[in-house]
Amino acid sequence: MTSSGLSQYKQAKIVEKLTSNLDETDIEADFDEESYNQLDDAHKIQVDDAIREFADDAVGSEHWDSDE
Repeated sequence: MTSSGLSQYKQAKIVEKLTSNLDETDIEADFDEESYNQLDDAHKIQVDDAIREFADDAVGSEHWDSDE
């Protein structure tokens, strides 16, 4: 068990669930924050990175949110 109380396997399944259909999900409306909050920091980073990568690809630039 991790500090989040969930096994690595269960956390990996949550990460998979949260990231597998990003292109079909309205992140604002459909994101399962309760599941996300059960993750330890390392798994949250995985989800955050996947969402960031999706946004970068959707916009066509990894600098879309900078002031440059």
